[in-house]
Amino acid sequence: MANNINIGSHTAPLPTAQKSAQRADRAEPAPTKAAPVAEADRVSMTPEAALLQNIEQKLSGVPDFNHAKVKEVKAALAAGTFAIDPARIAEKLIAFESGK
Repeated sequence: MANNINIGSHTAPLPTAQKSAQRADRAEPAPTKAAPVAEADRVSMTPEAALLQNIEQKLSGVPDFNHAKVKEVKAALAAGTFAIDPARIAEKLIAFESGK
């Protein structure tokens, strides 16, 4: 339900039907001219974009990680036989950071 607040106005609010009629009287007439018809839009892909799309489709079927390797490492960790080689880890980090 709407509240009518008339601050500083001594006139009674108009009934809803009268307000709608007044708004309809003030409405601008619709344009009679039809808008010009634009040509159909066309989209084309560059060869590079098509190649990337093809690669993306092929990669979507590849798993994100090697499930067999994860299973192997979990088993080795559980058995206490997983060997950690700090020197090899350091070499790999240095190679990665240097871009080799």
